[in-house]
Amino acid sequence: MRNRWWRRRARSLAKAHSYRATRSLVFRSRRRVAFVRGFTTTALSATCLVLALTTSADASTGPRAHVTISQSGLHVFSINGHPYGIRTAIHVVTFDGTQFSVSIGLAQHAIDGGLQTPSSMCQSTAGCVAAVNGDFFDLTPSGAPDPGDEVGGIIQSCVLLHSPQISHQQVNLDAHTVAAGLNWSSTLTINGTSVPITAINQELPLSYSDVNLPFAGTLLYTAPYALSIPNSTTRTIYEFTPVTAATSPTTINTTVDLSFVGATSHPTKVAAGDVDISAPTSSALSALQPGATVTLTTTSSAGCDNIGGHPILLDQGVVAPIVHADTYSVKPYARTVIGWTQSGVTVLMTVDGHDEVSGATVHQLDEVLESLGVVTAIDLDGGNSTTLYAKGRVLNKPARGSEHPVSTSLLVLAGQGVAAGTTTTTTENP
Repeated sequence: MRNRWWRRRARSLAKAHSYRATRSLVFRSRRRVAFVRGFTTTALSATCLVLALTTSADASTGPRAHVTISQSGLHVFSINGHPYGIRTAIHVVTFDGTQFSVSIGLAQHAIDGGLQTPSSMCQSTAGCVAAVNGDFFDLTPSGAPDPGDEVGGIIQSCVLLHSPQISHQQVNLDAHTVAAGLNWSSTLTINGTSVPITAINQELPLSYSDVNLPFAGTLLYTAPYALSIPNSTTRTIYEFTPVTAATSPTTINTTVDLSFVGATSHPTKVAAGDVDISAPTSSALSALQPGATVTLTTTSSAGCDNIGGHPILLDQGVVAPIVHADTYSVKPYARTVIGWTQSGVTVLMTVDGHDEVSGATVHQLDEVLESLGVVTAIDLDGGNSTTLYAKGRVLNKPARGSEHPVSTSLLVLAGQGVAAGTTTTTTENP
């Protein structure tokens, strides 16, 4: 990513987003965030191995495609972007939800566990047939290990794994809806006293252009968090174990009982199945004795599979307003998009490009998606991160010449009874 682009992008984000009041202090460590762009999911209806593209009445103005149709129901094709002013390659994967589903892939199967290519995440996941890169993540300065902390929130299989760093657009992969932010809350109840959780599984402190997230508040960590929980002279880490292991401690819309194990002033990693809470030494947790029981209630109306992106492109057939001060929206970039048609077909799309030089603007993305019949869509991380993996290889041309490791991906998983199948190819004249 270009530093110039990121400074502009972060500045526009800081102006557009609101931040939690508890996160206003200056960070002790300095980080730079690079947004990974490039996930698009496009779903189109198909019958008897015929791919139906929704175009305008004049076929000459619609998307002309080299279409590869899989007998298993997964459709892979490319689009000529010239009618929309796009001079780089556009690749699309579409499928019906009755045979395939979208799942969130985590690098190294952990939160802040490092980076991994989308193709590698797909290859290490049973039933995966295609993948694109996921949400934006913060990038550690060169030379240091990069845990890949996500900008947005992550709910995977109904478990809240990561709270958003900032107010960040999100997409509900189950309901096919987009939202301005992630609706979530998590609260500890200690002897009748409610203690709100400030963040879940977040790498703190964290700082990048015009955004400062302090190591402050009541911070909750679970076993999927790969890093050690830091500590300071004014804070204590309180260790808990669930009374019953029936559900994950941060499963949304549930209340779990936690048994207090003990406290430590040293950095530590969360043990399997446990919950660790970093809080000020003077908090209500300081009165707990080993064996005491507290309750943790986590709520969200964002669905069981939710990930961040930016910006929202289409919302139930309405084109989202374009923020002209946002360089990432008005300049061409490599892009990754996920969206859905009115009938529920999933569309994943990537556009090749180089930052501010080639690729697609948000307006051009909107035009291409509308020509495909997409009614709801969100832009994911792009630029160097843009990747579309299908048919056993990376189909697009990554900006740096090779696939870029990222922190999350969107994985297309085949349902039971769906075989890989032999592919047949049809071609429309360009």
